[in-house]
Amino acid sequence: MAFIHNIQHRLWNNVQYKFSTVFCSLYVVLFLGNSSGNKILWYIFVSILLSIGVAGMGYALNDYHDYEDDIKNGKQNLFINFSRPASVLLVILFLTLSVFPWFILPFDRYSLYLILLEFFLFIVYALPPFRLKEKGFLGVLTDALYAQVVPCVLAAYTYSKIENKVSFPVFFVLIYLGWLILTGIRNILNHQLEDYNNDRNTNTHTFVTKYGLSFTRQWVMRLLVPAELLLFLPLLYFLPQTSHLFLYAYLVYVGAYYIKEKVRKKDLLEDQHEQYDFFNKQILNEFYEIHFPLMLLFYFSFFQPFFIWIFSLNLLLFFPIYYRYTVGFLKKYLPF
Repeated sequence: MAFIHNIQHRLWNNVQYKFSTVFCSLYVVLFLGNSSGNKILWYIFVSILLSIGVAGMGYALNDYHDYEDDIKNGKQNLFINFSRPASVLLVILFLTLSVFPWFILPFDRYSLYLILLEFFLFIVYALPPFRLKEKGFLGVLTDALYAQVVPCVLAAYTYSKIENKVSFPVFFVLIYLGWLILTGIRNILNHQLEDYNNDRNTNTHTFVTKYGLSFTRQWVMRLLVPAELLLFLPLLYFLPQTSHLFLYAYLVYVGAYYIKEKVRKKDLLEDQHEQYDFFNKQILNEFYEIHFPLMLLFYFSFFQPFFIWIFSLNLLLFFPIYYRYTVGFLKKYLPF
């Protein structure tokens, strides 16, 4: 049906990539807490529903305001193919999925503060009179907070309560938060770069339409990518109970990808657009979204066999991502 197809393309295909970082956070907490038992799988399933509900509310608020602009640009919008009553029911569904999981998951006042902050950021980002989406860097930072930082912190905090308050050193938490902020900023800027022509067409004043394509790409490559790597490397190095294994694996991954791309295209580092895609898509996002969750769960399974079940659930949940990546990889690198 058309409205199901619309939800799939507008919501589910997009949020899967954002979910990867959130679920990596809770996988680490579960591992450090020595989890076992079917109850954890139930918690993860409920967390998936919660994630869909919260993400759905964020998209709903944004798409409600941008409905006419998206129609004009021929873009996906949650409310296309929906009548007004159906749109109301859709929002009620997202609200329900945002609330009822907290009758199952551990919850305290700090959980409430994070949830309220998430919805506050949704509102001020998307809707007048605030509409921070069109307030330059303030909008970029707001998106980074609600799309990356708050969901990951909430996931880690919730599962630390499940695991009897697993804790991390302060310096590790600070590195983690800094990395999340930079990743979120870089991702929304990349999204705005992709939407540049559409935003110009509808007179939407984003950071990229204000400062231009060239300035934004230079800012990402010269500042954000190096800073993000400088935080991600120590994050991997200090990841508890891993013996720095993931840092070594990541360095091998980067080296192998670099060699592979140089063989395919010898002027890789001379072509600015190729260089931009190489660092943003392959070296950073592809590792975060495709490889890192599977590597974590594979490693954890050697110490706690229960993680095999979580590994299977992760494959099922993110199967469309892995399928698209595998097909794209084969088309790009195989000669047939």
